[in-house]
Amino acid sequence: MNAGGLFTSGHREAAYSVNKLIKPKAVIPQHINEAATEGGKLKAKSKTALFKSLIDKDIAFHVLLSGVTMEFDGDARCVKGC
Repeated sequence: MNAGGLFTSGHREAAYSVNKLIKPKAVIPQHINEAATEGGKLKAKSKTALFKSLIDKDIAFHVLLSGVTMEFDGDARCVKGC
């Protein structure tokens, strides 16, 4: 989900779209225009962390890491590269 707020939805608008309109099993944030991770962990004060906090708890939230390929099963569960 694009959630950077510059030419895309902001994190609050994107969270609304995910939670109320799209209702996916999982979401992967992108185009947030920041380095959201450090050492493979989500930075607590990042816009990505704020976006994650706004997503309903029953929707899986996956953060991409450079150079890591993720694989998902048919139920949107991450099975590799998680």
